Amino acid sequence: MSLLDIPYGYKAPEVVNTVIENPKGSRLKIEYDRELSNFVLDRVHQTHLGSPSDYGFVPSTLDEDGDALDMLLISDDPMPMGLIVPTRVIGVMYMVDSGEVDNKLIGVPADDKHYDDIKSLDDVAEHWKHAVKHYFEHYKDLKGDIVEIKGFAGFDEAKVIFEECVERYDKEFKK
Repeated sequence: MSLLDIPYGYKAPEVVNTVIENPKGSRLKIEYDRELSNFVLDRVHQTHLGSPSDYGFVPSTLDEDGDALDMLLISDDPMPMGLIVPTRVIGVMYMVDSGEVDNKLIGVPADDKHYDDIKSLDDVAEHWKHAVKHYFEHYKDLKGDIVEIKGFAGFDEAKVIFEECVERYDKEFKK
């Protein structure tokens, strides 16, 4: 079974499984390849910017860009690639990458007591949001791609995005 097809989690949408592709601080863009059933280096970012958060996907979802729904995981330590992290969803970052919708859910490790005080996106430091926005607006500058951050929203909006991505996945892969 592909990691893209494992369950998204039995407590979804409040807690979903996140498969880590890119550890916090990395300049590598690693993606899970459905056909190879393995992680593949897509590219090395051409800027000096390292990812401000762990980055992965929610399995059994399909976003408008044709990939699984992305997750930005707030954590103190970089998570290893391939790790499945139960993630408590707190919000969403609306993003358009080269004209394609490419939204990112935002969450914290569900079982990490360090994040018990983070109940919503309002509890996340403004600096973190600015750093994430800056990173995604500029990580493709030298490649010439235009990335627009349309804003952040809370859990209710993230839930809608998640449910749309589950429905899209079901239509595509559970025929």
